[in-house]
Amino acid sequence: MTAAVRGAAVIGDSVFITSRFNTPEGKMRLGEFDVHTGERRTIADLTIASNGGQKLATDGRYVYVGPAGSAYVHRYDPQTGAVVEWARAGAATTWYYDMVVHGEHLYIGTYPDCTVKRIRLADATVETYGRISTSQYAAAVAVDDEYVYGGSAAPGTLLMWSKAGGAPTNLTAYLSASPVGILDLVVSDGTLYVACGRQLISFRRDGSERVSRDIPVEDRYIDQLTVAGDGTVYALCRLTTNLYQVTADGLTKVGQPLADVENQLLAPLPDGALLGVSGLGHVWKATPGGDASVWQTADRGFGYPETIQSMMRHTRNRIWVGGHYAMTVHRPNAGTNERFDINGEVKAMAEGRRGVVYAGLYPSAQIVAIDPDSYEITPLGLLGNEQLRTKRIHHDRARNQLVVASSPQTTKHTGALTFIDLSDNTFDSHREFLPEQSVMDVVVQGTTAYLAGDTYGEGTSGPIRKVAQVAAVDIVTRTLLWREEIKPDWLSYESLFVVGNLLYAVGRRPRGAWFAYDLRTRQIVMEGDLGGYGQLNGVDGRVFSWVHWTNDISELPTAPGGEVTTLYDNVPRGWYNNPSFHFTPDGKATWGMLGNDLALFPLPGKNR
Repeated sequence: MTAAVRGAAVIGDSVFITSRFNTPEGKMRLGEFDVHTGERRTIADLTIASNGGQKLATDGRYVYVGPAGSAYVHRYDPQTGAVVEWARAGAATTWYYDMVVHGEHLYIGTYPDCTVKRIRLADATVETYGRISTSQYAAAVAVDDEYVYGGSAAPGTLLMWSKAGGAPTNLTAYLSASPVGILDLVVSDGTLYVACGRQLISFRRDGSERVSRDIPVEDRYIDQLTVAGDGTVYALCRLTTNLYQVTADGLTKVGQPLADVENQLLAPLPDGALLGVSGLGHVWKATPGGDASVWQTADRGFGYPETIQSMMRHTRNRIWVGGHYAMTVHRPNAGTNERFDINGEVKAMAEGRRGVVYAGLYPSAQIVAIDPDSYEITPLGLLGNEQLRTKRIHHDRARNQLVVASSPQTTKHTGALTFIDLSDNTFDSHREFLPEQSVMDVVVQGTTAYLAGDTYGEGTSGPIRKVAQVAAVDIVTRTLLWREEIKPDWLSYESLFVVGNLLYAVGRRPRGAWFAYDLRTRQIVMEGDLGGYGQLNGVDGRVFSWVHWTNDISELPTAPGGEVTTLYDNVPRGWYNNPSFHFTPDGKATWGMLGNDLALFPLPGKNR
């Protein structure tokens, strides 16, 4: 269960939030809560064709809903509960990354076109200012009486338009280099405040009076800015949730309502307090320099089942399931489970010595260790090196090290294979094994790790190199053994598996193509098409695939001339990322997802 939130807005003494994901019935959940007590006022499941809620804004009467994946901005009436398709503001794939009401218009920043527009409140007429940068994300919009400002994710660009439109003025020169670009911006009394990487920068429209404030080392980024009624600017930091007052030349800490979360709202209240909403569904109220009250909406009727990020079968007959900033540990034999918060999306897990669970978190690129009994979380460190998503973790028991495959930050091409020595938690990152490619997967046989590449990197406009590669690495010496373009027409691999002398691979580009490669003769001996990409894995000499698009679980042949056998057809999708296998000790079944339910899938076959 999750209470993951993306959209949040305040009307009077009510805060409105929308679910990050849809409910199992395909609805977007909207909740209304009292800003002073956290009391639930309304839980409404809205019929909005989208992937969930993305952004909210309000004019004091209506709540404007910017979905994740919808041509329309919707309008919700808190008085009647009615929701309507209000303004067609993009294509069906549009996500609304920022929305601000100012005067007679709603101003929006959209993905994937990285464009700033405005919509007239009176009649839903849409006007376009323009694209900000080559990024796909128009991450932040601010408005004053004369100008409209738009900031993009990396490459971070800041443009200023006259409210009437026309050619923009580029203010990017006043920013600093940022691996994430701009996360938020506000304008107060003619001064712009921009959260740009490791700095909070302010300046006048002409670039004068520029001040760059370094974010404290313990904080990752500032992800929310707001201006109080008296003109004071406040900043809220991702993961630490440290709350700062922005001074003339620095940042003064005035509170820490939470920890280990991303933030979706920071808003001033008339009584001088600040209201915050976390990405996990916490709502808090804090007086700067004073106390904070925190409510979790998951247990106030807002919680809903989510598609999962990752899964692992633990040797203690438990199934660990990673979600959005939360984990659940199931005991199937007892029919019980336990849930605890964790500071990120768990993209991959591995079990180490004494049952310790190692997890790779997004978006921090942090690797953590979790005690299997107390669930105490111990950070080991950050992957760093421009890495973003952990793709797979392998525990090398003989050397007590983790072997971690990862993809790079948005707009980057080169992923990494990182070795983590668990005796002292030192990180040794290698980006040279698959140059100009994400490292999509790692599988280990003996002392050799096999890596698969994706030339598209992470969120890029296209590849630098023309062909994706497979590489073999010695995990003892941490050196490259070989690297090869096995398929000259493949741009992206998705998953690998090795059994005996055969290396199996499935592609993303081309989608669903697969082959088996003989590591002794260095020849392809089998190939075909699965109709989609996902994970390859195996047990007891058998090889299986579980792929999206067709949502099938199949068994692949292990000798030339064999055929692919579909074991389960059209399995309801419950995975946010690729499906994955978690075999029982006897190899006769795998744990997985059947829609939003944990399920055990028998694996029929010869001698079974």
